Amino acid sequence: APPPAPPVAVAAAPAAAYDSRAAAMRLPGAPGYAAPAAPHAPPAAAPTPPAAAGGMAPRPAATPTNNGLSSSESLVDAISTASTTAALAEALREVEQWQWTSDQEAGMKRCKTYVPEQPALAAFYVSSVNEWKLLQPRVLVLTPSSYFRVKYDQKSGKVEHYRKTPLRDVLSLEKTADGLKIYLRGQDGRAGPQKWYQRLERKVAQISTGSKDNAFSGRVKDEFYYAREYRPSLPAGAPLSADQVTDVLAAALHKTAELHRDSLPADGAPFEPPPVLTTDERRQILHDRKAAARAEEERAEREAAEAELRHAVEVASASRELEPKTSSQINSAVLSRPIKRARRAVEADASLISRAEQLKAELEEEHRVRVEAERLERERAEREAATAELEAACTQAAASRDATSLSRSLKRARRAVDVSEELLGRGEALKAEIEAEIKAAREAAEEAERERKRAEREERERVERDAATAELE
Repeated sequence: APPPAPPVAVAAAPAAAYDSRAAAMRLPGAPGYAAPAAPHAPPAAAPTPPAAAGGMAPRPAATPTNNGLSSSESLVDAISTASTTAALAEALREVEQWQWTSDQEAGMKRCKTYVPEQPALAAFYVSSVNEWKLLQPRVLVLTPSSYFRVKYDQKSGKVEHYRKTPLRDVLSLEKTADGLKIYLRGQDGRAGPQKWYQRLERKVAQISTGSKDNAFSGRVKDEFYYAREYRPSLPAGAPLSADQVTDVLAAALHKTAELHRDSLPADGAPFEPPPVLTTDERRQILHDRKAAARAEEERAEREAAEAELRHAVEVASASRELEPKTSSQINSAVLSRPIKRARRAVEADASLISRAEQLKAELEEEHRVRVEAERLERERAEREAATAELEAACTQAAASRDATSLSRSLKRARRAVDVSEELLGRGEALKAEIEAEIKAAREAAEEAERERKRAEREERERVERDAATAELE
């Protein structure tokens, strides 16, 4: 019995599968692929075997046509099972049988013969989306090693110009809601306003920092950076939908690249055929890649934070073993920043963080106790020194009756903690006594000076009076 058919929606390819290319293409024969059941097939019909490796991703049901083409799936399967370029060209001959107009048929024939690389396997009328998001009518011509985007003028019947893209430059094919987006190794055509703005932003960042190696915060140039989108231009009365034509175009590009790779010599530069993705798959790939990069950054940050915290724990633990040690040697601050960093790190070692926090708390308590003990010791030493100085000053002041040194000693003793109140009182009394004596002596001297001046004045007045009397007489 065949395996059960999966839903039509293609599951998102993980980043690891995409890197291996085969699984991400979700092609028949790729790992994890199961052929979808054909909705239009009768229930009693035998199950359709999966196509050979290298085919397209599961497609929606096709509509019967009037020109011998039963469905787009039959043409895609024929393209996918082609083993040679000749077989692929024969399968793509069905494209010429679509109901093109006479002008379109003439244009396809002219473009196929105009391109310099032959043979031309097929031609498709498409609308190319340029850098300004404008639709430009073009003809895509597929050859064994390249495809050409040709501008053909139906009125004049002439080819105006073309652009060649080697198949080895195609990185992936994305089936969008409107058509097919081809991702390339380099820019196809002009860059467009979005990339201009990104270049300008990068240049401004470099000028502002003065460094050409400034990290650019814009979009990273991955394999989905350079793209050109094509939307199928259906012929008049076409039996196929735009989605089915996109399937045919994507299958032709993928199979041609696969045959071109197989035809290259073994010692040549290898390349992988472009995988066919959906928009959801591409977004899932980028999401998985970003998640993997974020997980790697978190792992690197976690290991760095844990290493820094272990080193800080060693340094902090070593500071506890110093004998004798001071409060400044108890290094608890060295743990603060590493602990914060480890807390911010994702899934950091909780036991290491807990041990570091406990050590930090113990060191902070030891530091507090040590600071308090050092403070008390400083107060004791200062108290004893101030007491000894005050006692010496009291003895000296009592002998010399000079309170200058006693005043300085009293100020120091007042600042000191727990100095004897009796000693302070004795010093204050002695100072007051000496100051009173000094004040009394000063007042006596001032009074004697006043008396001397009064006597001198009276003597001068007497002399002047005697002289004036004698002169008058």
